[in-house]
Amino acid sequence: MSYKTVFSKTDIQINILEQIRIAFESTANVAATLHGQRKIYQGAFGRRTSLFPSQKCCGAIPLESRLELAHAIHLEQDPNIINYRSQALKILLINEQYCFPDFLVKTKKGSYEVHEVKPSIASLSTDDLNRFAILSDLLHSIDITFKLIDHIDLPSESEISQLLYWYQRGHRFNWNTLEINYALRHLNFEEFDTSQQVYKTLESIGLKQELADYLFFHKKIKLRSENMNSRKVY
Repeated sequence: MSYKTVFSKTDIQINILEQIRIAFESTANVAATLHGQRKIYQGAFGRRTSLFPSQKCCGAIPLESRLELAHAIHLEQDPNIINYRSQALKILLINEQYCFPDFLVKTKKGSYEVHEVKPSIASLSTDDLNRFAILSDLLHSIDITFKLIDHIDLPSESEISQLLYWYQRGHRFNWNTLEINYALRHLNFEEFDTSQQVYKTLESIGLKQELADYLFFHKKIKLRSENMNSRKVY
């Protein structure tokens, strides 16, 4: 005879908070990877898995889609986010059904968020929407914000490639505040049409090209075309 284990709402709330504590206290393994409750196997058939080497998280974040990679890049860029994990929580909902949200996020204010990334929120089934509503209510009861993230809120495929290029080059070195501010004082005096112009300007004042990539990635500087697009009114 089998028996069902019955958990109260309080039990589930306490368990979630304990999982959050463990997730952010955990460090990368010998392969410099930060695995969550559900392990993502790299190279899984039919999935575009990847490892994102996060500076904020001090380790590689396992991801199972390009959409999740786009969101990880977005979190890395966001100055209000200080840490995050993928597949870090295993949450009991109803009828012994568990869910593994895509991202657990810690903000600069010390609050927590749970993010689920979907190609199209408008295309979600009624069952999925009901499940996420239950999850949202449960998390809200312990002051955790739940967010559904749509692909339209994330970098496109071409933007991902450019951002990864800037990220990899821009984080080859550790830049101090003096270098960053010195670069910005010179770069903010004029607008640039190409990244090569920015590289040459930094080299002319004794700074490395890669600092420009760091500034591009973290949205500290933009090219003229980007500034014009941001000023358009639709």
